[in-house]
Amino acid sequence: MTDFSIIKFNNYQEYLHSFTTVQDFRYLPSHKTVKTLTKLGYREHRSFYEEDEFLGVKKQVEQLLNPTVSSMVYYSQYFKGTDPALVALVEREHVNVQQEISTIIFLEISGRSGFSKSGYIDYEASLRNYRFKGPNAVDWKAVFEERKMLKPQQSDIVFYDWRTRKIFSNDNDNYTVVSHPEHGLMFTHKGDHKNIPVTSKKHPFSSNVRRIMIKSPLYGYMILYDHHVRKKT
Repeated sequence: MTDFSIIKFNNYQEYLHSFTTVQDFRYLPSHKTVKTLTKLGYREHRSFYEEDEFLGVKKQVEQLLNPTVSSMVYYSQYFKGTDPALVALVEREHVNVQQEISTIIFLEISGRSGFSKSGYIDYEASLRNYRFKGPNAVDWKAVFEERKMLKPQQSDIVFYDWRTRKIFSNDNDNYTVVSHPEHGLMFTHKGDHKNIPVTSKKHPFSSNVRRIMIKSPLYGYMILYDHHVRKKT
């Protein structure tokens, strides 16, 4: 697991100093002695890195937090099939990662009980969550390899369990979930503040999104909502 606490230290000396306390300098003769004890492990129960390890971990964290296009892994490269729904997601991965387009995926999956589970999935957020090994991460490599099915989860921006009749909505760093009394369910994009409706009917905000329904042998019907993100000027 990546140690993100490293990022707050500018250099190795600051990292070493974080292990020291006021009591250390009262009872130990010098800064050098304190640092020696730290390196030998006579400290609180925290992971300790030698200098080369510290520099390696710090570089890894910086790359994760500030990924470059050249170092970015695109999981769609593992797709070798022909399923139309996955083909559509392959076509959209790069522009979602670059946040040129924000795609919301609607899926309804039938369970063994006969009841369905449906949900709206923020594609970019889900890809990013897997890249950073976050909670409830979708294994996108396995999805594109067709070893695992993409399924709605309670952690998605909207999830509905048809058996329990429970609905879950979760704002994230891309969207706020809006239940409008007149216009119904919408998602407000936090980047450009545009409202994204999910209805197929004519809507005051229909121009903010392109709705595409795809018939898929694997997924039945998948609906994609593509929103071109307006860049700040």
